[in-house]
Amino acid sequence: MKRAEAEREFTVYFFDTDAGGVAHNLTYLRWIEAVRTDLAEQLGWGMREMVAGEYGCPVLTKTEVEYLKPVRLGERVRVISRLGEVGKVRFMVESEVRGVEGQLFCRAQQELVAVNLKTGKARGLREDWVKQHGAD
Repeated sequence: MKRAEAEREFTVYFFDTDAGGVAHNLTYLRWIEAVRTDLAEQLGWGMREMVAGEYGCPVLTKTEVEYLKPVRLGERVRVISRLGEVGKVRFMVESEVRGVEGQLFCRAQQELVAVNLKTGKARGLREDWVKQHGAD
């Protein structure tokens, strides 16, 4: 089964870089965050629904990042994020930062948990997600 995915292009601007003109490590995470949010929106879990509380809000609990090659000032990148494993409470998102010609700059795997924002406690994932994407 093909996993749901979202993608978006970004240009590396001055504010994205360090003094050497290389994209700062936090820039990659900001790009990944934006595309992960696009992915959730595409799957029916928009930002307003996240904070409204009916389904809880996805909270990042772990990020593993492999920086493979530097991205430099003025380059364009394409960030692709895919829904990975979906459990009853947790889900994974796998992301790649690639050059527009396909070269791999960075890959990341993130674990998220649905949290009730009022109580701060984990809650079950949306039933439609668990049914559609599987649970452990």
